[in-house]
Amino acid sequence: MLQSSGVLGTRLFERLAAPDPSEGAATETGLGEIVESIKRHLVELLNSHPGHSECAPELGLLDFNDATIGVLDLERNIERAIRRCIERFEPRVQRVEVTTLPRGSDVLQLRFQVHATVELGRGLGQATIDLVLNDKRYQCLD
Repeated sequence: MLQSSGVLGTRLFERLAAPDPSEGAATETGLGEIVESIKRHLVELLNSHPGHSECAPELGLLDFNDATIGVLDLERNIERAIRRCIERFEPRVQRVEVTTLPRGSDVLQLRFQVHATVELGRGLGQATIDLVLNDKRYQCLD
């Protein structure tokens, strides 16, 4: 996903929404900016469900509200599903690893950490993104 203008990391609609269209093209995007863009995309991506997008029917994650799956199996299944979804629909990252984080005070929340290599255009960077599944919605933590 290299672009000759040096713009890498921001999505099309983010570039279109920028106040000065030439601003994004003239400067190289840093790792922090790219990671923030990836976080916004992951929230949209992981809260989508297969079958809801006509152009990409497999986009998103299944609903994991199945009481017959044990907690450990559920966490592993969600880890794998998150990793596959990111690898397939987030082209700015590679070598994605997803791990379950210990539960906090809210036992109904599931927490995950995503480690990925991010393409910067001039090289690679490492990113860590913390996710929380709370009330059927994925959120990225700061």
